[in-house]
Amino acid sequence: MSSSEQTNTPNDDFEPLIQAGHRICSSDRIQDQEEGFRFMVRTSEIASMVGSIDHRVDETLPAFVIRFDGQAHAYLNRCAHVAMELDWQPGQFFTNDKTAIICASHDAQYLPDTGECISGPCPHGSRLIKLKIEEKSGEIFLCQAN
Repeated sequence: MSSSEQTNTPNDDFEPLIQAGHRICSSDRIQDQEEGFRFMVRTSEIASMVGSIDHRVDETLPAFVIRFDGQAHAYLNRCAHVAMELDWQPGQFFTNDKTAIICASHDAQYLPDTGECISGPCPHGSRLIKLKIEEKSGEIFLCQAN
């Protein structure tokens, strides 16, 4: 198959750059406590949400959206302990029992609905950086930063 004939399937390594106010993915792309959808965001688009981390003015950062207990949640793909991506395989964010998000590098675990660290080496009270999203009409959108 030539490169012009290839399409991006859910298993491709392609991670789209999503601008605030734009569609991340379809709602049915993420199933409850299953594989997440990876995407990229610019810090300038989410500045109020990333103020507490070191970043360049217009850096592109990895992010993801998952579904837990029927609700979609999106976070920067960045461990609160050490700034490394969380997933152990692309899109694989959940622990084996599907009750927490886990950092594959340090075993820090986070509540899927709030991003709060519940175990591992992350500092007390730390949490993942949650992105504001909206789910409507079968689509998930990245909201504007306030």
